[in-house]
Amino acid sequence: MTNIWSDFRQSWRVVRRSPGLTLAATSALALGIGFTTTMFGIVHGGTRAMPLRDPDTIVSVSAPTLSQSQDPQPVDAATFRRWEALAGFERVGAYQSDSVSLSGEGGRPLRVPAARMTAATFELLAEPPMLGRWLSADDSAPGAMPVAVIGRALWQTRFGGDPAIVGKSIRIDGVPHLVVGVMGGRFGFPINARLWRPLALDAADATANLNIVARLRATTSIGAAQAEIQSDLARHMPAAAGASSQRRALVVPFIEVETPREVQRGLQFLVIVVSLTLVVACANVANLLLARAAARTHDVALRTALGASRARLIGLHLTEAVLMSCVAAVAGLAIASAGLRFFSAASAEILQAFWVDFRIDFAVAAFATSLGAFAALAAGLWPAFRATSPDLGPLIQHRGASVARLRVGRLGRGLVVLQVTLACGLMIVTATFLSAATRLHTVAIPFPADEILTAELSLSPETIASPARRNAFFTTLIEALEASPEFERAALVNTLPGRGAGRWNVDLPVPGAAARRVTAGVMMVTPGFFALADAGPLQGRLFTTADGEGAAPVALINASFAARQFSGGDVLGRSLRIGDREFTVVGVVPDLLMQDIADRDGAGVYLPMLQTRPFGVRVMALGRGPALLSAAALDRVVAGVDRDLPITEVASLRDAIFADKRILDAIATLFFAFGAGALFLSALGLHALLSFLVTQRTHEFGVRMALGASRRDIAHLVARRGLKEVGWGLALGLTLAFAVTRLLAALLDTTEPAGPSVFALLALAVTGGAALAAWWPLRRAMRMHPVQALRQS
Repeated sequence: MTNIWSDFRQSWRVVRRSPGLTLAATSALALGIGFTTTMFGIVHGGTRAMPLRDPDTIVSVSAPTLSQSQDPQPVDAATFRRWEALAGFERVGAYQSDSVSLSGEGGRPLRVPAARMTAATFELLAEPPMLGRWLSADDSAPGAMPVAVIGRALWQTRFGGDPAIVGKSIRIDGVPHLVVGVMGGRFGFPINARLWRPLALDAADATANLNIVARLRATTSIGAAQAEIQSDLARHMPAAAGASSQRRALVVPFIEVETPREVQRGLQFLVIVVSLTLVVACANVANLLLARAAARTHDVALRTALGASRARLIGLHLTEAVLMSCVAAVAGLAIASAGLRFFSAASAEILQAFWVDFRIDFAVAAFATSLGAFAALAAGLWPAFRATSPDLGPLIQHRGASVARLRVGRLGRGLVVLQVTLACGLMIVTATFLSAATRLHTVAIPFPADEILTAELSLSPETIASPARRNAFFTTLIEALEASPEFERAALVNTLPGRGAGRWNVDLPVPGAAARRVTAGVMMVTPGFFALADAGPLQGRLFTTADGEGAAPVALINASFAARQFSGGDVLGRSLRIGDREFTVVGVVPDLLMQDIADRDGAGVYLPMLQTRPFGVRVMALGRGPALLSAAALDRVVAGVDRDLPITEVASLRDAIFADKRILDAIATLFFAFGAGALFLSALGLHALLSFLVTQRTHEFGVRMALGASRRDIAHLVARRGLKEVGWGLALGLTLAFAVTRLLAALLDTTEPAGPSVFALLALAVTGGAALAAWWPLRRAMRMHPVQALRQS
């Protein structure tokens, strides 16, 4: 123990005597630990287990057909009832995600994410309520009083944390409901629900779309449960079912409903990529410690002659690395904390699952601590072995020979090559994300996106279901908005342009043959939609108010759809079948961001909202200035038409389009910092190598100049040494970058492989960083005086 304490005191004195090297080494490790911990914290926070009992046994169960995606799909009530009795499950529940209008309590109506759940769902989740009780089977019986359970956040914000809330009545979608319980903590099953109501099931109802959640028995694996579901499907599959309608069992951990396994793998790959920063930092610090060890060779030889063991000397050198790593781990945690707060704020409205939590917890702190230990060994062990080589004894005879005896040599140069190589690998990821984010923001928006105010209108089910009521509401609201002095024009849509109109089946009749089925986006709009973009018809006409309920069903197609499906043919008057209705094409309009702004396929069909039943209703109102300045006017106009109608997601059209892209911007920003840090560290490593080279070979340079070499010749000698390492590192780094960008594109749908221009910019950035790193050592070499150089021994 005395030796350890003595080593720490001696190491502290050494560290204090060289503050520049200590600061550089500690900063390098802090960046490496901080960046890697930040990415680990993002992955850990986004994929952490649900805060429930035995969360690993809670699974999502579904049976998609072979033609559907791998995502969980809803099932009917009869299938759910069969699965309830399967032996592999301890309990099976059903739920439907929903959103409701909560009115009353003296405030504006509030739209609340909600869910309908069976009593068994609450029971299998095993999360006790904070107040009152769960929903019970009796709550969903015919004639039962409408009841609801609310979440803690809603209880506090809407009801002021009233301890007597249980037993009180609240209005949900205009209907009084009795509050029977309040859930505690952050509970928000299935994703971010804040209110729950009973789900009544009718096994004879084949149209019910139910999401199934189950808890596995302790002796049942996911594979065994999936096999049991598949066996049930085989027994109940109609004999005449075609291959395309064959169903397959899909049982996955419930958190994969929000974060699929492919996304998790992509994020884990990014952790590995970011950890390259730490490897670069360790290589950098190892180079610095090698340089300091070379300068202390005489001291090591003297200690050896006085009887110090090699193990003691290695421990002394490692202690210095441990001291710097401890400080770096603390600083790295501070960097990670800032990075996680930034990412949490940027993704708050996108990653809303109740178990997602980006913060420094025990797991993240333990990860940073382990990185600090790794850094101490990786950066300090090899320099310690080199500095305590057993053949250093003769150096005690001549102190000046120490520097010449222990050279950084191939190891130091190899570490610089490694740093440049790994920096290229990390910087290509930076370039990939920056390119993806920049590409989205350069897409042309054919609307005055900063002046159009958008909002979601939460119409009651009764209004949506009645054509007369909803059309009267649509007409009244648009007239009120356009009569308001704050707005010039207004329209209603079922989904905003640039947010994705989905993939609908559209049947195109073919004379004398079966209809040809294609997929395209479908938007439902009111007539004023096209005026917001100042878009006139390319052929035919636009919608009018006469295209309402009772009129002949009509449709518009955009230019992309017309070119793809009716190339060279007459478009006007053609028929389209969507669902069970047939529409006649009366016009062709320009492409107006039918799909998501990141989606290159913009082919689609427009239907009159006055002739269809929209799944959602959103307002687009063109103001007379920046969009958000007219937000209060929108709220006033909507309240004047229906005071109980809540409005949500109020934003400019530009902000609405990019709302779910902010997470890509956040990742791009973080990786820009990661890439810049890696480039800085590799440049610092090259600078340290060349500085040591100049110091180490000062006497040699003096001899060369005495024999006729010019200062420029000396500078060329130093530069060639640096360029050789940079050249090898760049060649290996570009190869690594090529592999990384291809793998990243395969793992994440939002990215594409980098093109030649990106690789050219990467090479330019590395070369520029190397030039800056080499500038000061070259300057020293060129200013060296021959006489002073010869005096160096």
